Amino acid sequence: MTVEEDDSGSLILKFSESDRAIAELIKDKIAARKGVEFAGVVKEHPEIDETKLIVKGGKSQKQELLKAIEELQQDLKELEGQIPKK
Repeated sequence: MTVEEDDSGSLILKFSESDRAIAELIKDKIAARKGVEFAGVVKEHPEIDETKLIVKGGKSQKQELLKAIEELQQDLKELEGQIPKK
Protein backbone atom coordinates (compact mmCIF):
# COMPACT_ATOMS: atom_id res chain seq x y z
CA MET A 1 0.00 0.00 0.00
CA THR A 2 1.27 3.45 -0.88
CA VAL A 3 -0.12 6.92 -0.26
CA GLU A 4 -0.85 8.72 -3.52
CA GLU A 5 -2.51 11.80 -2.02
CA ASP A 6 -2.91 13.07 1.52
CA ASP A 7 -4.29 16.55 2.00
CA SER A 8 -6.91 18.24 4.14
CA GLY A 9 -9.79 17.05 1.96
CA SER A 10 -8.87 13.59 0.73
CA LEU A 11 -6.72 10.52 1.16
CA ILE A 12 -5.92 8.22 -1.76
CA LEU A 13 -4.12 4.93 -1.18
CA LYS A 14 -2.84 2.55 -3.88
CA PHE A 15 -3.06 -1.21 -3.37
CA SER A 16 -1.79 -3.95 -5.63
CA GLU A 17 -4.62 -5.84 -7.34
CA SER A 18 -4.03 -8.81 -5.05
CA ASP A 19 -4.94 -6.55 -2.10
CA ARG A 20 -8.30 -5.42 -3.55
CA ALA A 21 -10.25 -7.43 -0.97
CA ILE A 22 -8.41 -5.67 1.84
CA ALA A 23 -9.14 -2.29 0.25
CA GLU A 24 -12.84 -3.22 0.03
CA LEU A 25 -12.95 -4.29 3.70
CA ILE A 26 -11.30 -1.04 4.80
CA LYS A 27 -13.68 0.95 2.59
CA ASP A 28 -16.72 -0.66 4.20
CA LYS A 29 -15.46 0.14 7.69
CA ILE A 30 -14.32 3.67 6.98
CA ALA A 31 -17.48 4.60 5.03
CA ALA A 32 -19.54 3.92 8.16
CA ARG A 33 -17.48 6.31 10.29
CA LYS A 34 -18.92 9.68 11.24
CA GLY A 35 -17.33 12.57 9.38
CA VAL A 36 -16.39 10.56 6.31
CA GLU A 37 -18.24 11.98 3.31
CA PHE A 38 -17.12 9.38 0.76
CA ALA A 39 -15.14 6.16 0.65
CA GLY A 40 -14.72 4.11 -2.50
CA VAL A 41 -12.51 1.58 -4.21
CA VAL A 42 -11.60 2.18 -7.85
CA LYS A 43 -9.83 0.09 -10.45
CA GLU A 44 -9.04 2.62 -13.13
CA HIS A 45 -7.98 0.24 -15.90
CA PRO A 46 -8.18 -3.57 -16.27
CA GLU A 47 -4.58 -3.84 -17.49
CA ILE A 48 -3.11 -1.88 -14.57
CA ASP A 49 -2.38 -3.99 -11.50
CA GLU A 50 -3.56 -1.50 -8.87
CA THR A 51 -6.64 -0.51 -6.95
CA LYS A 52 -7.20 2.84 -5.24
CA LEU A 53 -9.01 3.50 -1.97
CA ILE A 54 -10.36 7.06 -1.93
CA VAL A 55 -11.53 8.71 1.30
CA LYS A 56 -12.98 12.23 1.41
CA GLY A 57 -14.33 14.43 4.15
CA GLY A 58 -13.11 15.89 7.38
CA LYS A 59 -9.53 16.64 8.31
CA SER A 60 -8.46 13.36 9.86
CA GLN A 61 -8.72 10.73 7.13
CA LYS A 62 -5.55 9.00 8.38
CA GLN A 63 -7.01 8.73 11.89
CA GLU A 64 -10.25 7.36 10.46
CA LEU A 65 -8.25 4.89 8.37
CA LEU A 66 -6.33 3.68 11.42
CA LYS A 67 -9.55 3.30 13.42
CA ALA A 68 -11.17 1.35 10.59
CA ILE A 69 -8.16 -0.99 10.43
CA GLU A 70 -8.31 -1.52 14.21
CA GLU A 71 -12.03 -2.40 13.91
CA LEU A 72 -11.24 -4.90 11.15
CA GLN A 73 -8.55 -6.51 13.29
CA GLN A 74 -11.06 -6.88 16.13
CA ASP A 75 -13.68 -8.34 13.76
CA LEU A 76 -11.16 -10.90 12.52
CA LYS A 77 -10.18 -11.88 16.07
CA GLU A 78 -13.86 -12.42 16.91
CA LEU A 79 -14.31 -14.50 13.75
CA GLU A 80 -11.23 -16.55 14.59
CA GLY A 81 -12.71 -17.24 18.02
CA GLN A 82 -15.80 -18.73 16.38
CA ILE A 83 -13.81 -21.34 14.49
CA PRO A 84 -14.05 -24.69 16.29
CA LYS A 85 -10.73 -25.97 17.61
CA LYS A 86 -9.76 -29.61 17.21
